[in-house]
Amino acid sequence: MARPKQAIINDLMGELDKFGSIITQIRDAIQSKGVSSEGKLFKFAEEINRIEPASTYGYILDAVKGANAKGYSDSELVGIINNLANKNQPPQPQPGPNPAPTFDAATATEIPAGQFQGRRDLEGELICPHVIKVGANAFTGCEYSVANLPQASDINKDAFKGSYITLLEIPKFVWKDSNLDLMGAYNLFRINTIIVADESTPPSDLGFIKPGIMVYNHDRSKKWDVYNNEWKPV
Repeated sequence: MARPKQAIINDLMGELDKFGSIITQIRDAIQSKGVSSEGKLFKFAEEINRIEPASTYGYILDAVKGANAKGYSDSELVGIINNLANKNQPPQPQPGPNPAPTFDAATATEIPAGQFQGRRDLEGELICPHVIKVGANAFTGCEYSVANLPQASDINKDAFKGSYITLLEIPKFVWKDSNLDLMGAYNLFRINTIIVADESTPPSDLGFIKPGIMVYNHDRSKKWDVYNNEWKPV
């Protein structure tokens, strides 16, 4: 039995209503992309073609516009980009700190503060014929056992503190009272023999600190009496 004409018309109208709703959705979608739409089916193709494809560089364009607003020209921004470092290249080695100057014992006129500090690899005798000045902690923790500094007269009080020196020759240095701390490594008085200037007057308690210490004047013609605190001929 054939369907009534009205039922067929009603079905067609329902489909047209659905189609009209879809057209409206297409129009709204086109306009959401920034293109004005008339909402007409035969215009949709033209309107869709005017939509700019989405770009992954959109945020970069926004940044460029922001830089323009801050007074940067396009050419300046291009120059900045062109001068960017190439991150694909392996990093270049960076120069390290300037190495400490090599100490030449034969020509040096000064032993700077901390010059040999902590150098457990330095042993035996050190002779510096021209050194006049010795800085603080120059020999601290260093294992030189003999230091011969015939010209040294300007010596910091702590130059030999914490050292392993047992024989110290400083014949031009005037040792008076507490102007020289000779307490060696691990708080032990390690110096057994010291040669100082004739004008020296070593600490009065030296005989108690190091009873067997030998203190001589510049040419070893005199020896300091650690108990009577005076020079006596050898």
